[in-house]
Amino acid sequence: MTLNIKPDPQQILKSAKKILLIDWPDPGVPRALLNAGFTVFGYSPDDYSKAHVVDNLPHGFDEKNSFPPRNKEEKGFLIFQKLDYSPDAIDIVNVYRPEEELPGIITSRVLPSGAKVLWLHPPITSARARDIAAENGILFIEGVNIAEIASKI
Repeated sequence: MTLNIKPDPQQILKSAKKILLIDWPDPGVPRALLNAGFTVFGYSPDDYSKAHVVDNLPHGFDEKNSFPPRNKEEKGFLIFQKLDYSPDAIDIVNVYRPEEELPGIITSRVLPSGAKVLWLHPPITSARARDIAAENGILFIEGVNIAEIASKI
């Protein structure tokens, strides 16, 4: 008999260091993760990037990869600096993409990254992704906003 134990998102996040975001609903997600002390990477078709918050936008920086503060609480510009390599030793891959894209994302991004956790950003859910994750020994989290958990730790 197999026990179906739900992983504790807060404990999982506390033990992580590097997070790969494959899309996100708003800049508050990477900001919250950076503020909580995580190393944050992004992936958009064919490019990896590393997130930073900087006081001033670097001269000549591609503005489509930068996000100014949205309110007085946010400090600095959120930027995603393009990388010439794929990051390694990723702990969590957080995905905000349609369900039909998830099997390909798991195969092409999650498994090669060595991530131990696949975290679907709400409202994304997927029984198929849960099954694929389980088949590959990857913890699966859905229905929980990673930015909200990060802001509490």
